[in-house]
Amino acid sequence: MNKKVLIWTLLLIGFCAMEFPGVLFFGQVSKPFIFGMPFIYGYILCFWAYMCIVFWYAHKCNWGRKRIQENDPSSVTRH
Repeated sequence: MNKKVLIWTLLLIGFCAMEFPGVLFFGQVSKPFIFGMPFIYGYILCFWAYMCIVFWYAHKCNWGRKRIQENDPSSVTRH
């Protein structure tokens, strides 16, 4: 699997987990704790940290569009 597919898969998993409506079933429950916080806050904090790590990994892999070199004649776009 190449890095682009891996990064897109990890991002999709993270966004789906953060937007999962089933977590709202625990909204009125204060007993399950994650890191000493109510479940909903701990759940979102964990996936927020997960997404930061995925975006950091994508940044380190130079994921996205390639930079245009100023001195490279092949990178000039023609209209």
